[in-house]
Amino acid sequence: MDIKYTKCYIDQSGKIENTKNLTVVAYANGKSKSLKISAVEKRKLLRVLRITSERKKLITYEIFATLIFILIKEDQIKDLVIDIEYKGHEGSIKNFIKNYCNKFNKKLPNIDFELITKKSPAHEVAINTYRGIRKADIMVGAVEVLKYLL
Repeated sequence: MDIKYTKCYIDQSGKIENTKNLTVVAYANGKSKSLKISAVEKRKLLRVLRITSERKKLITYEIFATLIFILIKEDQIKDLVIDIEYKGHEGSIKNFIKNYCNKFNKKLPNIDFELITKKSPAHEVAINTYRGIRKADIMVGAVEVLKYLL
């Protein structure tokens, strides 16, 4: 799927560090797309990363950035506006996404962070996917995410 958007808003439902629940990352801008990782797969992923990662304090932000990259990698996005999910760590998240874009020869979008409200279409896609009202466009597991992280 190669979709062209000017500006995409990203929201998350279900924090990555909450391993009892799934996590959904979604975007919206006229069209929408969502990615889901189950609680079981998050626990597997975190188990491996706690052993192998050199940046243990940044694991959550790196996973968040990885899920965003997997979500947008096939689409042409000029501007990416990410919800402030992890205040104070926007620079790390942005750098992880930049590194993925460079590594996988994807044009780097302009990346900004804003508070995405509950009225936002991105929030609606994320929460409806999280609640099972909407089917996720992408389902990822620990193995797939680890391909980017290791």
